[in-house]
Amino acid sequence: MTRSTFYLSFVLIFTLFGLSSCDFNAIDQQVENNEKDIQKYIADNKLNVQKSPEGMYYSILSAGTSGKQAAYTDLVKYHYVMTLLNGSKVDSTSRLLKQPRGYVTGSFESVFTLPLRYMKEGDKGVFILPASLAFGGSSYGNGLIPAYSVIKIDIELISVQTENQVIEEMKKTYNVNNPEVTSTGLIFQKTISNPTGKALIPTQSYLVNYTGRLGFSYLKLDAAGKVVYDPIFDSRTGASMLVGAGQLIPGFDEGIMKLKMGEKAIVILPSKLGYGANNQGSIPANSPLCFEIEVPVQ
Repeated sequence: MTRSTFYLSFVLIFTLFGLSSCDFNAIDQQVENNEKDIQKYIADNKLNVQKSPEGMYYSILSAGTSGKQAAYTDLVKYHYVMTLLNGSKVDSTSRLLKQPRGYVTGSFESVFTLPLRYMKEGDKGVFILPASLAFGGSSYGNGLIPAYSVIKIDIELISVQTENQVIEEMKKTYNVNNPEVTSTGLIFQKTISNPTGKALIPTQSYLVNYTGRLGFSYLKLDAAGKVVYDPIFDSRTGASMLVGAGQLIPGFDEGIMKLKMGEKAIVILPSKLGYGANNQGSIPANSPLCFEIEVPVQ
C-alpha cells in the first residue's frame, strides 16, 4: 500500500466515523426530545402512568372482568384512537359502524403489538410510545405523522378468542349449520347439490369460483380503489385450478375434491389446513379461513 493510498483510506474512515457520530448525536437528541415531550404531556394532563422496560408509558384506566390475556395465535379485537401529543387525530376504528380492528397474536408486528401485550380482555388504557417504538424517523400518511413523532393510543380490548372460538363464531356468521367435520378437521357444508354431476378427477384442472373470508373484517381498497371494511381477502370467478395434486392449500384441496360439477359448498379451514404459522398477504399467521367454493358445469 502506498503512502497516498494509506492517507486516502484514513481520511475516508475518519469522515465516515464523523458522519456516523453526527447521525448518532441527532438520534440521541430526538430520543431526548421525545422524553421531554412525554414528561410534559404526562404532567400537563396529570396522568398516572407506568413505564414498561421497552420505554412505553401506559395506564390501564379501566380493567376488564375476565382477566383473560391473549396468548400466541389468539385473535384479539379492539377499538382505538391514535393521536399525536398535540391532539391531532391520526387514525381510529369506528364504534358507530361497529368496526373493531382484528389482530392475531404473534403474526404481524405493528405499533399496537406492544400495547396489547399489557392488556387483558375488557381493559381500557392509554399508551404513549416514543418514536423508537412507533414510526421511527420516517413520516407517514403524507406528513400526517411527522418523523420522530410520539404517538398516543387509547385502546379498548373488546375480546380475546382462541382459534376454536373464532371457528365457532365463523360458523354462526357464515350460516354453517350441522356441517360434516372430516378426520383432518375440515368443516364442510354443501349448499348446492348436483347428484348427477361429474366427479372431479385428481391432477386435472377445472374452472372454480370462490370467495375467501377471515374471521374478522379489515380495511382495504377494492378494485375501484375505494376503502371498504369486510372480511374478504380473495375472490375469483373462473379461476383455473389443478385439483388433488397438492398445489392448493390442504383444506381447500380437500374441500373441492368433495364436490361434483355444478355443486357449491362452504368450508371452514383450521389454520393447520390453511397457511399455518405463516403470514400470507393480508392473511395473518394462524388464521382459520372460510371459503365459498363452486365448481360450475364445464
